[in-house]
Amino acid sequence: MTFNFSSRHAIARALLIIPALAFARPAAASPRPLPFTYPYETLAKGETELELYSDLNPLRVLRDPLDPAQGRLWGPQYILQSEFEYGVTDHTELGFYQVFKADPENGGGNKMSFDGFKWRVRTRLFEADELPVDVALYLELETLHDELALEEKILLQKRLGRLRLMANLWVEQELDRPFDRAGAGESKALKFVVNPTFGGTYQITPVFHIGGEYWARGVYGPKGSDLDQRNEALHHFIGPVVHLNFGKLWWTSGLYANLNDSTKPQPGETYGPWWFRTVLGVDL
Repeated sequence: MTFNFSSRHAIARALLIIPALAFARPAAASPRPLPFTYPYETLAKGETELELYSDLNPLRVLRDPLDPAQGRLWGPQYILQSEFEYGVTDHTELGFYQVFKADPENGGGNKMSFDGFKWRVRTRLFEADELPVDVALYLELETLHDELALEEKILLQKRLGRLRLMANLWVEQELDRPFDRAGAGESKALKFVVNPTFGGTYQITPVFHIGGEYWARGVYGPKGSDLDQRNEALHHFIGPVVHLNFGKLWWTSGLYANLNDSTKPQPGETYGPWWFRTVLGVDL
């Protein structure tokens, strides 16, 4: 059998189209293209989704707490969250988190512990593209082992073809150890937290998206030691993001540089020179 130029051209086109069709799977109902920034979309009524968060924050600890002259070690902090989401209506969904945390310890070890629960509701206003910018609202109650907090977000989103821009106007009010009595000379003071986020992703294929994201966190309230002031100052992070959407399953990861301080943190500091977060979502 012989092939002319037209036949070979048709075969070449077929070889290009087949992989594209294999990757062009339907999008999941409510994927997270950015690890920290919530999108406008919500689950449809009756839909459920499981999201698994994993955070890595490299910190420093003492090699020997009894002898600081022995030097320091890198001790990664891990934060693991599992979230179950349910669509109450086509515009409103509920979410429930379980949070686990492993803080580094002097000597190089760490200990995983259960940190508490989070409860939240997210609702979108109007339909997509009815407003110049799509708007949704988010409210969350955090009941952690040493903290009670209320968190509010305004979720903003704009689609420009394959480009999607998102921002979360994010504030939080928290109370440390709310059920314990204050010590002598101390008072229970409400802390105000700002945690704005902004980012964008570009769809290369229906499966593969790339982008970037900025997020910040700072605590405003009574200040304690110099270490407390450094930890609660407004910290800025920025970095690249990759999002993979396979339909029933999606996966988002981001690696962020600490714009406040790229050097080695001191023992007891909250933030390392970079932060990594990955989120895996599964439609149930």
